[in-house]
Amino acid sequence: MTLIKELQINISMSNFTERSSSYSSNYDYILLDSLAGSSYSSLFRNDLKNLKIKTLDGTNCPVLYLPAYESKPAVILVRIPVAEISQTTKLILAVYDKSTTFSSSLSTSGEVQFFDANSDTYSDFFESCSGLSVEYDSIDSGNVIRSRFVPMDVSCLCTKNLSGQSCANGRVVFARFKRAGGAITTYDSFNYPYGSDELLISVFMQTDYNLTPYHEDMKFSSIITGQEKDYCLLDGVSDLVMSSSWDAYNSGTDEEGDWKQYHYHMRAGTGFSVSSDYLEGFSRNNPAHIHQTSYDEVMIDATFYEDSELSDFNYLDLKWLLVFPSPLFAANGIPTITVTEKDSKHGIRLYKGIHEYPKAYKGAILLWDANDENLEDTGLHLPDKIINHNWDWVF
Repeated sequence: MTLIKELQINISMSNFTERSSSYSSNYDYILLDSLAGSSYSSLFRNDLKNLKIKTLDGTNCPVLYLPAYESKPAVILVRIPVAEISQTTKLILAVYDKSTTFSSSLSTSGEVQFFDANSDTYSDFFESCSGLSVEYDSIDSGNVIRSRFVPMDVSCLCTKNLSGQSCANGRVVFARFKRAGGAITTYDSFNYPYGSDELLISVFMQTDYNLTPYHEDMKFSSIITGQEKDYCLLDGVSDLVMSSSWDAYNSGTDEEGDWKQYHYHMRAGTGFSVSSDYLEGFSRNNPAHIHQTSYDEVMIDATFYEDSELSDFNYLDLKWLLVFPSPLFAANGIPTITVTEKDSKHGIRLYKGIHEYPKAYKGAILLWDANDENLEDTGLHLPDKIINHNWDWVF
């Protein structure tokens, strides 16, 4: 195991706003799903398991490695202390030789929940609905969970262990599909089996009207805040990443109990960062009185038909589902994530013999080749390129 290089991960959030209310989580999570597109990717294993993520002070961050699948790259989920997060968060990406294989160090039995169709029993994670089946996956010789639309019945893919997670901590849902297309709807908070009139909910929906009895040449994807695109984001092997944030700015009590009003933010797209295709919406000072304070289950369903002949009902094939909280990254605009050379900082001390001249500086700029008592010439003359350099630090 040899350290080859230390790079820097730069996470810049647009529309950065300090939260109005508190949250209980001490950590946030970042989904690094675009490392394979980095200019340094030749240094990375295909499964990214020769990479470690650290804070700037060198502390290792717990990670979850998720493998590449078909055309979709490997992914790393990283847990970051909230104290390290700002509008311009920086992390160290430690790259080791390709013979190195690290194991995941992030638990998926607590606030992070992960279902893998290759290794997990779907009945332990999902409700038993009509249209569900385990299907062989020829791509990796594993499995997928198929959810096919069954008219006049409850046919969907709905979790059963995710209720009760605090909305103050936000929620991110990452689903990787072997097959998704046509009419797909995803809720990040759903009261099984029939939903409810709850207001604390985020919805992504796409529809292809060529695959409906209407036979109209119209497609669109949309989110609950009203943003829309005139095509379907999911088609075939696809990733869906949904993020939602509920930041309370006011509270009170009425005949139904305690309520809160929230700044609301939602996005949904094909990835976690701005390099993906996404929809995003904000609702600042939302006036609704919401009594619910925690998320319900995650639900995904396929409706209408699989093809334009309307011969078979639509279905989706799920490879995995990852759900985790995000009090800060989900609350702000979609981040820009880049990998660059590690920041280098250089400083200078000014001496003649053993005598240091601290008053020869103002900030990080050298002012004089001067005595620090009377500013007379000391005979210590420096080249202009040193005098004029904007040093990162001086002593």
